Amino acid sequence: MPSIIDPNTTYVDDLPGIWAPVQWETTPEEAEQELMEQARASLLWVIDAPEAALRLFLDETDIERAYEPPPGYDPEQQGEWDYDLLTFQFKRRISLRHMERQTDYLLVLYDVEGLGTWSVEITPTSVVIEKI
Repeated sequence: MPSIIDPNTTYVDDLPGIWAPVQWETTPEEAEQELMEQARASLLWVIDAPEAALRLFLDETDIERAYEPPPGYDPEQQGEWDYDLLTFQFKRRISLRHMERQTDYLLVLYDVEGLGTWSVEITPTSVVIEKI
């Protein structure tokens, strides 16, 4: 059935989103602009869908260089941190507080740095995002 949200298969974990770009020859201005656009888009792609939706609705997609592993980084799941790679992270930290999954239902609570706790509730026919 098209246009049905499936909360049973919506992926959620507590790992921070990171991304390292592939680079090619460009002018310095083009390279910087392209790098930032790719990094933002790629970070939104690698994080959980509920967190991405929350970030987009809150307009919290600003990024910055990550010189050190962010809190919660798991080298066993995400690989050893490579200090030689150009790596980015979101400026405002969002961390998973709670996740509850039932048949046709997903509830995710996030702590948004400086903005409190937000919930994302997903059923086959609705998505509700609200501050709690």
